[in-house]
Amino acid sequence: MKIKSKLLLATITICSTLFLGWGNVGHRIINTKTILSVTPSMSFWGSWSDSLAAHGSDADYRKSSDPDEAPKHYIDIDNYSEFISNGHITQIFDSLVLQHGITFVMDQGILPWAIMNTFDSLETAFQNNQFHKAMLLAADLGHYIGDMHMPLHITKNYNGQLTGQTGVHSRFESNMINTYSAQIIYSGDSLVYINNVSDFIFSTLYNNYIYVDSVLKCDSLAKAFAGNTTSSAYYSKLWELSKGFTTELFKSASHKLTCLIYTAWLNAGSPVSVEDDNTLQTPVSFNLYQNYPNPFNPNTKIIWQSSVSSHQTLKVYDVLGNEVATLVDEYRNAGSYEINFNASSLSSGIYFYKFTAGSFVDSKKMILLR
Repeated sequence: MKIKSKLLLATITICSTLFLGWGNVGHRIINTKTILSVTPSMSFWGSWSDSLAAHGSDADYRKSSDPDEAPKHYIDIDNYSEFISNGHITQIFDSLVLQHGITFVMDQGILPWAIMNTFDSLETAFQNNQFHKAMLLAADLGHYIGDMHMPLHITKNYNGQLTGQTGVHSRFESNMINTYSAQIIYSGDSLVYINNVSDFIFSTLYNNYIYVDSVLKCDSLAKAFAGNTTSSAYYSKLWELSKGFTTELFKSASHKLTCLIYTAWLNAGSPVSVEDDNTLQTPVSFNLYQNYPNPFNPNTKIIWQSSVSSHQTLKVYDVLGNEVATLVDEYRNAGSYEINFNASSLSSGIYFYKFTAGSFVDSKKMILLR
């Protein structure tokens, strides 16, 4: 979200609903796909994945009740003269305040430091074996990381108001993503331990800033093509032009989030997953996750995880129990998997997908809306 602290409180309340990071759908995708990069040693993730997705927008929802929340979601990095001159700013918050004053710094947003503070809190929660609290903090961390990967959250031209492109923020991050979310497909990467979290975060910020101009250029070209910014032709062209770097930003956000959680967990001594009541959780060998988007038309993604190799099947059934599709029926190695289900040949209604691996069986409901 882009909110300036000097605005009147009433204006802040109204504006706080306008720019919600990648929107609920985008943040859900980023948090859900952390599962693609986790290792079997992080057994607690089996009970986390759906929750990380469900709580991915909690930070946005707090804006209406917490006046300190909004500046955590953005940084107008190009309002700092030293960034324009040298390509970076000091990473030390107190030094930045001494240099520019607290009012200026808060007006520009404090996104990188929100990420670092949340990371520190996550590490502490792991140390205290507070895994539910850690999950909520990890979901917040994912939200802030997602915001840092949304180029219009890291520039003073956050809504195209400086280039005659007012409204581009929601067009790009919400309207387009909601329409084409099923086409945001990517894989995981190997986990990396982060030796210097501050350097890691600021390097990510600077690398993502280069996409500010890319978003604005794609918006201009799509508008020129369609003659407006509201039609399906506009959004189709916007997605065609931006699909490549948008997918890379999503992939980077998911992977970097997983690496940060992994680092916090290792720093805390790799604790065993224990609930707040100190009851050990039973390790889960297989996990089937809720499809997204849901409801969908006609494409949706299904993700599952297995910690052992086995013969696996994934089938789709209608409400009468008739099999309508076999998506997987083969031996697969341990790992995380994702598959796209295209229901273009099916009619609207409720369907169930069923995953079987050895003695493990699980199913979930999905809704096709045409």
